Amino acid sequence: MNEPLSSKGGGNRGKKLPPQFLTPDELQAVLEANNKGLTGTRNRALIVVGWRSGVRIGEALSIRPADLDETNHAIRVLHGKGNKARTVGMDRQSWAVISNWMTARKAAGLDAAETLFCTETGGRLDSRYVRELLPRLAAHANVNKRCHFHGLRHTMAFELVTEGVPVHLIQQQLGHSNVAITSRYINHLNPAETINRMKARSWNKAGTPSQVGLNLNLPDWLERFKSELGNRLIAFTDLRTDESQFRVLLTLL
Repeated sequence: MNEPLSSKGGGNRGKKLPPQFLTPDELQAVLEANNKGLTGTRNRALIVVGWRSGVRIGEALSIRPADLDETNHAIRVLHGKGNKARTVGMDRQSWAVISNWMTARKAAGLDAAETLFCTETGGRLDSRYVRELLPRLAAHANVNKRCHFHGLRHTMAFELVTEGVPVHLIQQQLGHSNVAITSRYINHLNPAETINRMKARSWNKAGTPSQVGLNLNLPDWLERFKSELGNRLIAFTDLRTDESQFRVLLTLL
C-alpha cells in the first residue's frame, strides 16, 4: 500500500487553535478506521503511543526498537523538546498494541529498520503522512472534531487530570520544563472545577456578610510569613491554577 505525501502541510498549520481532546469512544472509532494490513497495524500503534504516552509527533517518529522497555512498559525519549531525554510509561493494553506492531514488523522483514514506526520499505515515516492520516481516519469514523497528533497529547493530559494524577507527574510524562507550564496547559483542557464552583454559588440575601473578606488579627511575624509565602507562590504558578493543582504545588515548596 502506498503512503502518499503532500508537499503542503495541513490546513491549520501555523494557526493558533484552542486545545481539544477526544473521548475514548471517538478514539476507538479512529483506531478501528485503520485498515487491517501492515500499515493499519503500524498506524494503530502510533496513535496509541500518542494517546497513551503523550509524546510529541517528532518524539514518536524518532523512537527506535531499542528505546522500548518491555519489562516496565516504558519508552525512552532520547531527544525531546530542548533536546532533553525522559522516560514515559504506558499501560498494559497500550503495550499490547505496540507488541502487535512489533510482531507484524518482524514478520514483514523490517527488523533492520532504524525507527520503530517505519514505512513498508523500512524508511523513516514522515510527519506529513501522519498529519494527513489522522483527519482522514476521523472523517471515516464520523468523528466531527479536529483530529491531529498533538490532540492525542491534549487527550492524554485531560484524562490524567480527570483521573486525579498529580500535576508534577503529568509534567514529567509530558516533558514540560516546569510545573507552571503544565498547570496552564491543563487549565485550558479541564475547567471542570471552575465550572462546578460557579454552579454552586448562590445569591446572598441583602446585608449578608461575605466570608471571603474576614479580617484576622495576625501577629507581625505571621503577616510577614504570609507575605513571603504569597510571593513564592505567585512566582511559582499563576492565578489560573485551580485548587487541586494549588494543593499539589504547596507540597512541592
